[in-house]
Amino acid sequence: MRKRICNSSHFRTIKGLPVCLAYFRFIMAIVYHCETASTLYMSRALQKMTGLKQIRYFDIGFNISDHMFKGKYHGKKQHETDLSNILNRCRLTNVDKLLITGSSLEESRHSIKLCSEFATENGPKMMYTIGVHPCQVNEFMPKHSKSYRKSDSSEDLPFAIENHQFTKARLHELYDLWKLQAMTDNEHFRAIGEIGLDYDRFHFSGLEIQKFFFLEQLKLSCFFPDKPLFLHMRSCADDFLHILKLFINGFNDDKDLFGYKSWIDPSVPDSPILNTDGSVTYKFSAARKFVVHSFTGSVQDMEILLDCSQNCYFSVNGCSMRSEESIEMIKSLPVDKLLLETDAPWCDVRRTHASYRFLNQDADPKIENCWDHGLSAAYPTLDQWFKSVKKEKLQTIPREQWDLYMVKSRNEPCTMGHVATAVANIKQIPLIDLVDQVWHTSCLVYED
Repeated sequence: MRKRICNSSHFRTIKGLPVCLAYFRFIMAIVYHCETASTLYMSRALQKMTGLKQIRYFDIGFNISDHMFKGKYHGKKQHETDLSNILNRCRLTNVDKLLITGSSLEESRHSIKLCSEFATENGPKMMYTIGVHPCQVNEFMPKHSKSYRKSDSSEDLPFAIENHQFTKARLHELYDLWKLQAMTDNEHFRAIGEIGLDYDRFHFSGLEIQKFFFLEQLKLSCFFPDKPLFLHMRSCADDFLHILKLFINGFNDDKDLFGYKSWIDPSVPDSPILNTDGSVTYKFSAARKFVVHSFTGSVQDMEILLDCSQNCYFSVNGCSMRSEESIEMIKSLPVDKLLLETDAPWCDVRRTHASYRFLNQDADPKIENCWDHGLSAAYPTLDQWFKSVKKEKLQTIPREQWDLYMVKSRNEPCTMGHVATAVANIKQIPLIDLVDQVWHTSCLVYED
C-alpha cells in the first residue's frame, strides 16, 4: 500500500512543500486508493476529518409507516416487510439522516416505534415529526359528525364544533404526545407536523375543517417555541399565508375554546401569553424555523413566503419538478433556503416529468441512460443502480438478495441522489456544492 501511495501522481514532488500541504496530499492519496467496500467508509471518515465536501444526504420527508413498506398495496399483502433492506440501501447511497413524517396521531406513534425498532449503529440516523396532516384532521371529529364529509373550495359556511368534548380531548392528546416526546426523546423529536392545508383533496377533510385545525395545531405549537414546523401547502396559498401571518405577527384569542390557557407558563420564553383581560396572545418565536415541504407553489408564492419570514425554507422532491413552471420555480429558489426530500413511497422523479431530462449532465431528453451521463456522480459508492422488481415478484427472490432490489414504482430514500442531481442541473450548480449546502441547511433547521 505504501509503495502505491508514494508512486501516486497525487503524492509526487512534495519535498519543500509546507507540511500541511504535504499532509493534505497524503490524505488525498489514501482517499484516491480506496477501492473496496471497507475502504470506502475510511474515505468518508477522512473527508470528515479534513473538512472536505462530501456526498451525503438528509431526506427530510420519509413516510416510514406507509403500508407499502410492510408489503401491502391497496389492502393486499404482496410481500413481507423489507424496511431493513430499505434502510440498508440508505447506507449504500450515503443517505445518512432521515426525518420521518407524522401524519396522524396513530401514524406518529407508529413512526416513533419504528424509529426505535430499526435504529442501528451503522444505519441512517432517524428523527421524526408529530402532527396531523390536513387530509386527516377529521380524526379530531367524531366519525358521525356532519362536518366529517366531502366538501369543495366553494364552501364558505362557518365551521361548527358538534362534539366539543371529543375534539378537546383529541387536541389535548396531541399536545400530551408532543410534551411527552419533547421530555423523553427530544433528540429524535425534531419538528411539529405534518400540518397545513391541502385544497387539491377535499374528499378526506373539507376546506373549513382544514383551516380550523391548522389554526388550532399552530396554537398548540406555540407551547413548543423551539420546535421547527413541517408544513403542507397545496393550492391554498392565500389561506395558508393568511393563517401563517397571524402567528408571525401575533394575535389575541379571547375564546380559548379548548382550554389551552391552563398550560401557560410565564417562565417559558416565547410561549403564549395570558393577558389581564383573559385573552391569550399567540406568536411564533422570532427564531422559529418552518419548512414548506414538497413545495409545488409558484415563484410568486415562494417570494411572498420569504417576504413573510426569513425563517421560511422550502423542501422539494420529484413532484416539485413535474412541469416547466415548477422548473422555473426551482431556478428562482435561493439555495440557502432549499432542502431536499423523497416523500417516499411517493413523489419520485418520473419519465413524464419536466425534470427527468435533468437527471443527465447535458439535460438532453434524448439520453435514456442517465446513470452513465452524470447520475452516477450522486452515488459515488455504487457501481450500478439497484435492480427493479414488481411488488408481487419480490417474494420469489432469495431474502439475502433483497438489498439489491427496489420495488417498481415505490419510491425510497435511496433515490435522494436523483432529486439532488435534477436540482443541481436545473440550477446549474456543481452537484457537490449543492449537496453540501443542502446538508448544512437541513442540519441547521432540524438539529440546531
